Amino acid sequence: MKTPSRMLARLALAVSALLTPVVSSAADSGKPLTIAVVGKATTHSYWKSVEAGARKAGEELNVKIEWQGPLDDSKVADQIAIFNNLATSGIDGMVFAPCDDKALAPHVRTAARRGLPISIIDSPLAARQGRDYINYVSTDNKAAGNTAADTLIKLVGPQPAYGGQVLMIRFTEGSASTRQREDGFTERLARDGAFRIVAQQFTDGSMAGAQRVAETLLGNYVKNNKLELDGIFAPNQPSAEGTYNAVNALRKKGVEVKARFVGFDDSALLLQGLDNGVVDALVVQAPFQMGYLGVKSVVAHIKREPVEALVDTGVSVKTKDNK
Repeated sequence: MKTPSRMLARLALAVSALLTPVVSSAADSGKPLTIAVVGKATTHSYWKSVEAGARKAGEELNVKIEWQGPLDDSKVADQIAIFNNLATSGIDGMVFAPCDDKALAPHVRTAARRGLPISIIDSPLAARQGRDYINYVSTDNKAAGNTAADTLIKLVGPQPAYGGQVLMIRFTEGSASTRQREDGFTERLARDGAFRIVAQQFTDGSMAGAQRVAETLLGNYVKNNKLELDGIFAPNQPSAEGTYNAVNALRKKGVEVKARFVGFDDSALLLQGLDNGVVDALVVQAPFQMGYLGVKSVVAHIKREPVEALVDTGVSVKTKDNK
């Protein structure tokens, strides 16, 4: 089952409609441009795929890629320092995935006022497209949350064993992309009427933190050695991996688990979860495309070429049968 990639807004605006056109000294001199790419983390396979896409675009365009990011998505202060250091280092443009939509916004505005073209990828920013950043390349996160809920509803079927009880392991409060997925998931379940979220909690942004939260919440629903839940949802790679570890541990203890588990992204650990039946489905994004198209957007802007204001890179749903 696949949701085709689609453009949310096929605007193809002239660059002047997005930001004041910037042509760097490197572009004027014919020297290769240097584009910084800053992820929300550097350790997850998801962000390694973003980096690979950015480097592919750099090779095609003869652009130097400067890849940096914090250790994980929770290190907001570290990302602020990385952003500000790069923004004042003489780079020609930046592709940026903000860990926190509000905390990073004033720093992006300042860099934009100084003439640095920035493409936002993966996660939205509380700033104005066309003034503070040139465009946004990402999953339609709310629609992806809807897709996760639709998938869970179909997996559970019309007669939930435990009254439609669903557990949601949330990511960090500052992560706008996962908040949108969680909102989309919650709203779609509410429209169905047969399901309800009975427990949810934010985590610290790490796999280990998600596992601790999941173990606690899951434990509240184990009665007579049975997990009395119909569904489990986790909105990104670290939250899904931590939840997988917690659910797998319950199974190994002999707890009967019939809850259907829908996660996000497709790391080696989560694909293992599909194989062993702990994970039932994964909503998979296109991080390579985010990195690739982000770099393409910045370079096009520098060259005064048209740039799409909003690009949806799409999702697909993986199960054991189609992975």
